[in-house]
Amino acid sequence: MLDTTFAMKALLDFIPLIAFFIAARYNGILAAAGALLVATIIVYAIHFIRQKGKFDKQQWVVLLLTILFCGGTLLLRDDIYLRWKSPIINGIFALTLFVSAAINKPLMQLAMKEVFTLTLSGWKKLTVAWALFFALMAVLHYITAFTMSDEAWINFKTYGWIPIMLVFVVAQFAVLKKHLNPALTDKTTK
Repeated sequence: MLDTTFAMKALLDFIPLIAFFIAARYNGILAAAGALLVATIIVYAIHFIRQKGKFDKQQWVVLLLTILFCGGTLLLRDDIYLRWKSPIINGIFALTLFVSAAINKPLMQLAMKEVFTLTLSGWKKLTVAWALFFALMAVLHYITAFTMSDEAWINFKTYGWIPIMLVFVVAQFAVLKKHLNPALTDKTTK
């Protein structure tokens, strides 16, 4: 059964991207930075209320870096700051996940322990897989932001990463299947 809270959060998180895409398409990068900033603040205010006055660390990172990079873009009227936002956020997530796996405290276990029951080895492999995914996304966002046209960058930033994410998530089932806790599979197969 689909968790409606998770689904609502996922849908809300697309609003800033949609605002960015529409503003960039019709009014340019600076307008897109403003739209992204305003939409992110509104969406995170909704999250804050729905989550009873709390953000998780990932939400704080995204919110603060969005304010920093969009604010810098608007104040200095230079889109270089906005272009750095996605590579840096994805790089921070990748580094954090790599470190957590290396010190035997895989963050994916904290994030998904209610959804999956895996062995420590499974959690570490899942965490490293997500770290590699975020590292790849950091590189792809960097390449599109700094070597391609504005249109290619805007398209990738808005929706180009979605098929990559879908393929990655589907591929995770192979990892999850190999490392499921036997107690969980015993309960579901009886």
